[in-house]
Amino acid sequence: MMTEKKEALLKLFDGWQACVPADVVPYANQIIEDITDEEIDDFMAKFEKAGTHWGFSESSDFVDKTVGNVLRKLLTCSVSGRENLENALESLKKSEASKLIFVSNHLSYSDTNIFLLALKDTFEKHGFAHDLTVIAGPKVFSHPLRKFASMHFNTLLLIQSHTVSTTQVEYSLREIAKAALQVRDDIRDRVKIVFIFPEGKRSRDGQIKQFLPGVYKLIDIDEKALVMPVAITGGDQMLPVSHADLRYANASVTLGRAEYVADIKAGIEDQSNIKQEFMDYLGRRVAALLPESMHGFYK
Repeated sequence: MMTEKKEALLKLFDGWQACVPADVVPYANQIIEDITDEEIDDFMAKFEKAGTHWGFSESSDFVDKTVGNVLRKLLTCSVSGRENLENALESLKKSEASKLIFVSNHLSYSDTNIFLLALKDTFEKHGFAHDLTVIAGPKVFSHPLRKFASMHFNTLLLIQSHTVSTTQVEYSLREIAKAALQVRDDIRDRVKIVFIFPEGKRSRDGQIKQFLPGVYKLIDIDEKALVMPVAITGGDQMLPVSHADLRYANASVTLGRAEYVADIKAGIEDQSNIKQEFMDYLGRRVAALLPESMHGFYK
């Protein structure tokens, strides 16, 4: 039954059918058919808030169902190194680790959606079904469908560095500092599992770029935090840069062994340049999980 609230929901995303292959549309429509007005109210309240303030925004069960349903039809995904995630989540559950921070290469807006879809069962198994939180820039929230997809997981809104940002909005140094402080506080106080793209923007050529030293302050929150390198491929096939439509794709997620922040810092010889040395160490670890042709800066 098409209620008034369902009609308002569809109007908000008018034209969404053009963004997926025609044979996938019915699977998304079924979710809309089944959704209750109460679920719509919950989604709309979260959608209105998402991207309006620096720091934490909550995920939506409705988006999780919809994105999951669509991606399962579009995507064939392989996972390597799942045991590394299992071990890290157990450390988190036992309080042997205070945080789990993923660092990854970045090819597409769909990268984290692919990651969560591929590993959702593992997060659920260890009791962290709703804990994945992703750091995102303002551009993610500038289009209704991108904003919708970002609610597949929790987000932390952060202003990108001026050196990599492609947004047209100019933020003052004061606002940039305010946003960074809020995100850092949220990671410390309310977030257990964080996903970061340290390149700061999507790679246009598939090559991994040098990790930004400024990301160090978001990782060096607690020396008991675990950092895990991740390599994701196929996102640029499913949602290429400068395109708004999803395509069928083969993807892969590879997870490396997690290390404690304290152990990484202790192994860095040049402590005078620890921010860049720390991030380059992680960059090399991510690159080692990618095909050699994608090693880019870390060849």
